[in-house]
Amino acid sequence: MSGDSGGSRDLAAIEHEGHALIERRRYSQARVTVGQGLREFPESAELQYLAAFIDYASERPQQAMQGVRALLSQSPQHYGGRTLYAHLLEGTKELAEAERVWIDLLRDFPQSADCFAGYGELMLKTLNLEKARRLAQEGLRLSPEHAGCLFLAAMIDLIRNRSGADSEHLQRMLREHPEHARAALALVIALSARGNDRGALRVAQELLRQQPNAGHLVTLVRSLKTRTHWTMLPLYPMQRWGWNAAIAITLVGIVGLRVAEQTLPSTLVETLTWIWLAYVIYSWVWPRLLRRYL
Repeated sequence: MSGDSGGSRDLAAIEHEGHALIERRRYSQARVTVGQGLREFPESAELQYLAAFIDYASERPQQAMQGVRALLSQSPQHYGGRTLYAHLLEGTKELAEAERVWIDLLRDFPQSADCFAGYGELMLKTLNLEKARRLAQEGLRLSPEHAGCLFLAAMIDLIRNRSGADSEHLQRMLREHPEHARAALALVIALSARGNDRGALRVAQELLRQQPNAGHLVTLVRSLKTRTHWTMLPLYPMQRWGWNAAIAITLVGIVGLRVAEQTLPSTLVETLTWIWLAYVIYSWVWPRLLRRYL
């Protein structure tokens, strides 16, 4: 009995040390500690989870996925393994499966603010803002100081252009939990890709306020300011759909002028030609000038 209890204490100590190293982001040391522990206790579900999490945090998603699947085949109800699995599925764009995992977690752990925050972040990435807002509110009802839920609520309010205490929440989240900056940057990219450059600009500006010396954020904010300037409204199709829109507009202009030559008075055709040429020149020249101005 004493040998078993000694082994249990040893396992608990290894797990505790692994968690402590991970919390301090000392992943190399944590990998060594957890690896040694797994050689002594290969059936430990918690050590298997820690090993998979270290791979995930070290940006080794394939190894993390292999580890977490092995863990869940042995311990399908392991809470940490299931949440990690959901995050890994998001990383591989298997969003429907990730959502199923979060829903199952919420069904099993309805009082977990972590699960509401995780599911809400997934909804935020897919720009389902109303559902993300409801999840954030429920998480904050359960845990008013929960970092993930506060961050989620602040991001939604920023996108919807609210001000006041909500933006202060975001500032506090980025200051106290800098790991959220990566999620915020991913959101900026997603918003811009969906055509919501104004929402992307607001989030990017908050990021820049927290990291004023970050050159990539300065460039990003300047680019978004250019895209959202009122003088860029005539160029919205090209901003939204890129070269495909530029080619389409060019072809439509050429064909339209050819048709106009046969159906409209020459003076009107000449006017339309100059307007079209002015638009083409404007689309090439003005964005460059505006970037210098801003």
